[in-house]
Amino acid sequence: MRSRSVLALVAVVALIGAVLAIRSGSRGDDRQNEDAEAPIVAPSRLVSVEGESRIALDSAESRRIGLTTAVLAPAGVESGRRLTGQVIPEPERTATLRAPVAGRLAAAEGRSWPTLGERVTAGTMVGRVSDAQPLTVPMSAVVTGVGARPGEIVEAGQMLLELADISRPVVRIAWPGDAGRPRPRVTLVPSGTGARVEASLIGPAAEADPLTRLPAYLYRAATRWPGAVPGTPVAAVLPGEGTSHGVLVPDGAVVQWEGFAWTYVRRGAGEYTRVRVPTSDPAPGGWVAGDPLAPGDTVVVNGAQELLSEEFRARVTVGEESGE
Repeated sequence: MRSRSVLALVAVVALIGAVLAIRSGSRGDDRQNEDAEAPIVAPSRLVSVEGESRIALDSAESRRIGLTTAVLAPAGVESGRRLTGQVIPEPERTATLRAPVAGRLAAAEGRSWPTLGERVTAGTMVGRVSDAQPLTVPMSAVVTGVGARPGEIVEAGQMLLELADISRPVVRIAWPGDAGRPRPRVTLVPSGTGARVEASLIGPAAEADPLTRLPAYLYRAATRWPGAVPGTPVAAVLPGEGTSHGVLVPDGAVVQWEGFAWTYVRRGAGEYTRVRVPTSDPAPGGWVAGDPLAPGDTVVVNGAQELLSEEFRARVTVGEESGE
């Protein structure tokens, strides 16, 4: 009798153990499923030092993104007012090459058909339409329009190439009344090039500036620059009194975000903070900027875009976004 009771007790204990094991395994599986479903969040490299946000990188990460730096040097730029302008076409310095007859267009033997932006020389044979006389370039110019390509059937009189001589572009400058009388000479700053080109006054434009509706004046540049085609935006800098002093921030150190220019300044070993760069004083190769930038500061010239991406990736958390 006693042996049967012992056996029954052993059976009950074994059953309780099995139930507990099943429950424990279920909880373990739940934890594993929760861990598997949890999002993987990369470690943030955004740190705060004395209230200033910085991106902290170790040497391995700096090498991975190819980060390089430069020390800012003192620089100065002539102060002056900036007016908006645009390169405009000159009808007397443009030409159109048209098909003399209907037929198939072919490129000249041994050369390719001119492409958009290519410079061509007057008298160069570029092709022919069927058995008509060869097509020759009427003026030394840049190709600003392509109306057909070799192998296509063209109609008589169809535009094949548009040409423009932009060796000395003409720029229309919107001139507000408080800018005074038009200056005999201005300095042109083509958008996005960092170049500075001198220009001389031609005279008043026949029509007002189409964007601002202000009176406009025409200026001829002393030379051309890359991308100087009709429609290119240009700023005109009027000579001012004195010089603005600061540091030269290289083009490669500047990144754009929300319509402003920024650069990353090194604050410590592997730590970089984003600083606003004013764009009111362009200079060859970059921008002249003042406080808070100063001579001797070290800025990122390669890898700045990666730092910007890292900064705002770090500001995004799962399900919410934290602002600055």
